[in-house]
Amino acid sequence: MNRIASINVDVDGLHLYYRIHGLSEDAAPGRGAIYTTGMSRFVDLLGEHGMRGTFFVVAEDLRDPAAREVVSRAVDEGHEIASHSHTHPYDLIRQDRAAMTDEIVRAEEAIGELTGSAPSGFRAPGYNTSPALLEILAERGYRYDSSSFPSTPYYLAKAAVLGWYALRGRASESILGSPRILTTSRLPHVIDTAAGPLLELPVTVLPWTRFPLIGTSLIAMGSSGWRMVRPFVKGVPFVNLEFHAIDLTDHAGDNIDDALLRQPDQRTPLTQKKPLFDEVLRFLKDGWQIKTLEEVANAYTSSS
Repeated sequence: MNRIASINVDVDGLHLYYRIHGLSEDAAPGRGAIYTTGMSRFVDLLGEHGMRGTFFVVAEDLRDPAAREVVSRAVDEGHEIASHSHTHPYDLIRQDRAAMTDEIVRAEEAIGELTGSAPSGFRAPGYNTSPALLEILAERGYRYDSSSFPSTPYYLAKAAVLGWYALRGRASESILGSPRILTTSRLPHVIDTAAGPLLELPVTVLPWTRFPLIGTSLIAMGSSGWRMVRPFVKGVPFVNLEFHAIDLTDHAGDNIDDALLRQPDQRTPLTQKKPLFDEVLRFLKDGWQIKTLEEVANAYTSSS
């Protein structure tokens, strides 16, 4: 497979960040808000660079007309719509098989009803998977999973935050997955499940350090930090660059509740984030073929 990059966005509603931080959702905006701000801007951003990407949507959000309108626009512009589950339960892998299957099937139905086809890809809430969950995906005919995130710095930071919240008696709904993920391959690979093979397309981490290459880390690094890590990115044959829709929101300009300043990306204004993302996308476009994750899965299958 030639050098390929995929730009993909997890469209997590702002209400889900309240759940991460153990906050009351009373101040959370409607489900369509993240679509009309963050997702809409990512559709604009990719269009400006002549790219098509993959959007992982939480299917219950599609009941909101505003969300449906933005997703329909993304489809019309050639983007892939993949599944991020039906309700984004952070404890999905701790649920029984029937509940996990229900989450996946209901998401398929809602996405298929809007887009005209069932999703071929899946990303688990919180990146956490289990053999049972991957088996269900294989049974349902998914082409790929893109939940693996083998980043040691991310895992340790998440453990520290969840530990701190537990000490303070704040009930985060987020959970820490198995540390075994840290030993898995950084590159596309096939997982053998009891129901057959399933292609795994991991979120990109850099060689040796396993430093995460995602929107949050790019924002934290800024342009100067990005230029320092670019040489390490050049050696990566498959770049799976994951953003979250919240990465292209503006805390003040979008009137986001100050409680969400706990999110690092909310402390940087859109006027700084957008030029940085432009710089990163130009870099990738110069050195990699840009494909949706579904296209990556097709290319990997053809070359195997």
